[in-house]
Amino acid sequence: MAAPHRKTPNRIRELRERVHALVQERIGPGVICSRCGATLRTYADKCEADLDQRCPGFNAIDLVQVRAEKEVGLC
Repeated sequence: MAAPHRKTPNRIRELRERVHALVQERIGPGVICSRCGATLRTYADKCEADLDQRCPGFNAIDLVQVRAEKEVGLC
């Protein structure tokens, strides 16, 4: 069922929104990065790792996101 504000269903978008919700729900408000102490909400502002490095926060988000994508059927 499409969201009430949409005229036509967009299945891929709805699956991505579900993945986003699952990631937020599963990670929660706790610290995800042992290096900078970032949470999911503060990750973008706090992380100072070089773009070619996979910091612990990125790995935590990536792991949960990949699992959520498989669960909803995006992969």
